[in-house]
Amino acid sequence: MPRGTIRAIITLMIVLFPFNYIIWPAQIPSEIISSIFILVAFYFEARKGEDYTLKIIAEVKNPEKAAEEKKKIKLPLYLPKYSVRISLLIILVIYYLIDIFVQNISLELTNTLIDILIIAILYFIGTFFRTIGQLWHKKKLKEQIEAIPNYIELSKYIILEKLNKSKRGGVNNVFKSIFSVFVFVVITTSLLLFTTDTDFVLIFNVSLRRALLLLINLYYGFRD
Repeated sequence: MPRGTIRAIITLMIVLFPFNYIIWPAQIPSEIISSIFILVAFYFEARKGEDYTLKIIAEVKNPEKAAEEKKKIKLPLYLPKYSVRISLLIILVIYYLIDIFVQNISLELTNTLIDILIIAILYFIGTFFRTIGQLWHKKKLKEQIEAIPNYIELSKYIILEKLNKSKRGGVNNVFKSIFSVFVFVVITTSLLLFTTDTDFVLIFNVSLRRALLLLINLYYGFRD
């Protein structure tokens, strides 16, 4: 699957979930509301732009090859660029219109400071593991560059081209994929528990479905 597909599916699942409470009128739980705020904020955040210099060089040197490479690029859910963001915007507008013209959407607003603290802690735990992964990746990348014959005399573009030719899935990417699937299963389980109005109490009187849903913050910290 294209990179970001599972993240897009999880986001759409949670953002669409309140329709369950609109069709069968009920109060939308605060955990769902918090998750929607977090997911929408992360999806619309300003992200670091790509360095297009190397792409332009590749297009000038070999337009045919560059065009072929561009065709191979697959976006999340195999949809055109910005499709997920536009879909999220449309869904939020629909909620707003329903609230004004159809029925009042009831929201449960019971978030406390401890909820905010848990969200922040889980995000930073995910960020910590992502940083470790990046350090490991940089170390391996340095070793790959040093293994290229006469790398000191080569331009950055040629080095990058050689690295791209030898690129493989790697343990890091496999782990990320497995973790993404795991989070998808966890979030799906949480939403099913909310749908059936079923819950279990864990240690320290923690709600299972709430704890599972909060893992989305760990995931975004790790995959940000």
